[in-house]
Amino acid sequence: MTTHLDYDVIVVGGGNAALSAALSARDKGAKALVVEKAPPEARGGNCPYTGGGFRFTHTGAKDLRAVLADPQSVSGDVKPYTAEQYRRDMLERTMGMTDSDLLDTLIKESYPTIQFLAKMGIQFERGGDHIRIGAGAVGSGPGLIKMHYEAARKHGVTVVYETKMLKLLQDESGAVNGVMVRDKEGTHDLRCKGVVLACGGFEANQEMRLKYLGGPWERAKVRGSKYNTGDGHRAALELGAKVMGQWTGCHATPIDADAPDYGQTDSVNRLPRRSYNFGITVNIFGQRFADEGEDVPLHTFVSMGRKILEQPRGLAFQIFDRRADGLLEDRYGSGKPVTAQTIEELASKLGIEGKRLGRTVEEFNKSVQGGTFDAKKLDGKSTKGLTPAKSNWAQPIDSPPFTAYRVTGGITYTFGGLKINTKAQVMDTEDKPIPGLYATGEIVGGFFYYDSLRASGLMHGAVFGRIGGANAAAK
Repeated sequence: MTTHLDYDVIVVGGGNAALSAALSARDKGAKALVVEKAPPEARGGNCPYTGGGFRFTHTGAKDLRAVLADPQSVSGDVKPYTAEQYRRDMLERTMGMTDSDLLDTLIKESYPTIQFLAKMGIQFERGGDHIRIGAGAVGSGPGLIKMHYEAARKHGVTVVYETKMLKLLQDESGAVNGVMVRDKEGTHDLRCKGVVLACGGFEANQEMRLKYLGGPWERAKVRGSKYNTGDGHRAALELGAKVMGQWTGCHATPIDADAPDYGQTDSVNRLPRRSYNFGITVNIFGQRFADEGEDVPLHTFVSMGRKILEQPRGLAFQIFDRRADGLLEDRYGSGKPVTAQTIEELASKLGIEGKRLGRTVEEFNKSVQGGTFDAKKLDGKSTKGLTPAKSNWAQPIDSPPFTAYRVTGGITYTFGGLKINTKAQVMDTEDKPIPGLYATGEIVGGFFYYDSLRASGLMHGAVFGRIGGANAAAK
């Protein structure tokens, strides 16, 4: 690479948000460059590890048919997914904390952005939840990245791999006008009119996890890309960028304790362990530490992953008996269960002091109240006089064989990031836009707090990528 190359727009990152920005800039006639730190076989940030779902507003079947690769897959009436529903769903998950201006823009621009991506060559199929998740990328996350890079090639976007951004460059006025990068050949200054940061969160940076998330997160397994190390956060903060969002929060889940340290696309979806509501979860001392039946796992797996990491050694055991047969998710089949005919035998195999686990199970069984068990809904079948309680699906653990799965906490992405406005401009600590600097995707704060909303991550990355790419091109 020759130093001082000139581009109109440089996008740092290589996932869905980054490619959406690059395609948008190119669509406006700009000369666009994508700087991807990973090698080609690992490109795409966290995108290849996702299900590829996009949540957007629509008026029903007509809107869906207009953006799906197979319009005939939508038959009959489909209820609309309104702006009001989208807003309510997001704020319910984030305890009302999502920035209102960013949320309004996400909702308003969600369907036009899906139309834009479809026009650029991204193919969609009908989503799993036909109302809320209107569409998913053909081929899931890996398919989405493949289509993004095919679209980039088709539309003339330049991509460089194994190239790490070291810092942002500024002109005499303080406007961002390029990036300093390092590749196999050395260090280079790349000049441009505008930079879009789309290089993910800091979940793969142990130091930053420890600093911002706290001690337990030092040992978390990373479910996604090992290249998401907060490069964009650090570079922007050096320029005086303002932070936003929950820097102490992240998306997490209980996963197999034997999971690899970083994500692998061929196994990442098989490793979560989210049927804990049908049993009990104990730490290495045989003690329960969470309400396994507080709500459906879809709403509690993030907090459960966090609570597991807070336990000694960041390790826990999900324990079931015969009553759970046929209830566990299929992906439990990828694990190595520990089985026994007695609780004492199970404790021995798990390395737990037998009397402690026996006492925990005995106290739990005695506290289980009557009622009708219903695996498909919050059944109110709970414990009484037990701390922590189990609010639903409480059944005695007394029918052998007993089965246990070793679990730990896996981190997917972080919530804290840079503050942007509705034009995707990065703001400084005085709430003024930093000229020439834009951001999108997981590097942006203000969307998710305490929890995330399914299929909104890819959507907000694409929405603000489209906005940021276009505005950077027009600078």
